[in-house]
Amino acid sequence: MNNNYKGTVFFDLDGTLLNANSKMDPDVSQAVHKLRDNGYLPVISTGRAPNEILQVTGPTGIDTYVTFNGALVESAGKVIYKKIISPETVAKVIEKAKEYNDIITMHSIDKTRSTFTSKFMSEFYKTVKIPEPIVDPKFYEKEELPMILVVTPDGPERYSNVFDELTFYKTGPYAIDTISKGVTKMNGIKHLLSGLELDQKPVYAFGDGPNDLSMIQEIQHSVAMGNGIDSVKEAAEYITSANTDNGIINGLKHYNLI
Repeated sequence: MNNNYKGTVFFDLDGTLLNANSKMDPDVSQAVHKLRDNGYLPVISTGRAPNEILQVTGPTGIDTYVTFNGALVESAGKVIYKKIISPETVAKVIEKAKEYNDIITMHSIDKTRSTFTSKFMSEFYKTVKIPEPIVDPKFYEKEELPMILVVTPDGPERYSNVFDELTFYKTGPYAIDTISKGVTKMNGIKHLLSGLELDQKPVYAFGDGPNDLSMIQEIQHSVAMGNGIDSVKEAAEYITSANTDNGIINGLKHYNLI
C-alpha cells in the first residue's frame, strides 16, 4: 500500500481521457506519466470492464481503477471492492430484453458474453473499438457479474421502471450500463480512497457524462470536459476544453498538477 501520494486524480475514459476515436492521444498519455512523476496517483473511473481499458493502462501505466461504474475497484492487481448482480435478477432483465429484441452483454471480472448477436450489435462494438463478445446466453449462471449492458437505441425507462434493485445509465447512443442500486463511481471511489488510505489527501476528478455526475458532484476539485453534458458542467468546480481539444492537459495545468 502506498499512501505517499500527494493526492488522487480520477479520469473517466469515453469522452474524457480518450479521443473521438476511443483512443489514447500520446500527449495525454505523457501528461498522465507527468502527473504520477509529480506525486499524484492517476486512477481510471469508467463504466467499462477491466479487459476493455488495456489501450489506456498500457500507455499510461495506470494500475488502479474503478470499473463497471463503481461495481469493481482494483489497485495493483488486488480487488478492494466488488458488488455483484444476482443471477436471478440478470435472468429477469434478459427476459424483459426479449420483449424489445434488445441484446444483453454480461460482464464478469475478466470475460464478456452476450445473449445473441445481430448486425446492430456488431456495428455498436465497432464504434466503441471493443471486440464483439462471444454469444453465451447462460453465462450469468457460471460467473459473477458486476455489470450488464443493454445494447439498444432506446432509453432506459422501460427497464428502470421495472427493476428497483438496479440502476440504468444511458452512456452512449446504443448502450445502457446496468449495475446494482447504490453502486456509483463515487461509491467505488470512496472504497478506493479508504482502502489505500488516501481519503485525507486532495482528490480531483474529470468527467463528461451522466455516470460521472456522482463523482463530479461530491469531489471538491471536479473538472467537466468542454464536451460534457450540462448537468456535469453545472456541478463541476472547473470546466476545461473538450476531450479533443487538450481538455485533460488544460485541466491538469489549471490545478498545477503538471
